[in-house]
Order: sequence, then structure tokens, then C-alpha cells
Amino acid sequence: MLHYRDLTPKQKKRICNGCGAKGGFVNPPEFLFHASCNQHDFCYWRGGTEEDRKTADKTFYKYMTLDIMNEDGRFKRMYYSAWAYTYYKAVRIFGKKYFNYGKQKTMKELI
Repeated sequence: MLHYRDLTPKQKKRICNGCGAKGGFVNPPEFLFHASCNQHDFCYWRGGTEEDRKTADKTFYKYMTLDIMNEDGRFKRMYYSAWAYTYYKAVRIFGKKYFNYGKQKTMKELI
């Protein structure tokens, strides 16, 4: 199985764009979540089944909450937690059309 960590910087740039849908009209603020958003972009590009999409979205939320844990101050963590949950709900509601359904892509397809 192909993992995000296997990609070169050039490949990451081609697949990932941070937070928001690639080519989408909404460009949400990234705050602390740039790396988490890129990982999520990769999972959507790699594709798979609806279960893979659910896993990608849950993992996205988990990584954002880990990003938040490094922040000082309860108010900041609460503020970012609200954004993380909003981003999670947004991908659950609107992300379906951006997910690559079908057989997961491999390294061969990336080259």
C-alpha cells in the first residue's frame, strides 16, 4: 500500500494543496493544519472504498487534534478544536465528489 511518507516533495506538491478542495472555490484558513490537510489530500487521491474514505476523514480529524495538543492555552486549543471539527464535518458532507473511488492507486501510477 502506498503511504504519504513514500512520496517525494515533487509528488506531494502535485497531489496536495493544503486545506480546501483542489480547484475549489472555498479556501479555508489552514491554522495549524497544513500537514494534516496534505495527508488527507493524499488519502483522497489514493482512493479506495467508502470505508477508506471514512478512515481518511477520521484520521484527518485525529491528526488535527494532535496538532492542537501542542498549542499553549486552553482557549487556543478550544478555538482550534472548533475549527478541526468544522473541517472534519465539511469533508464528511462535501468531500465525496473529491474522493477517488475504485482501486487504490499505487506507486506505479504515481511515476
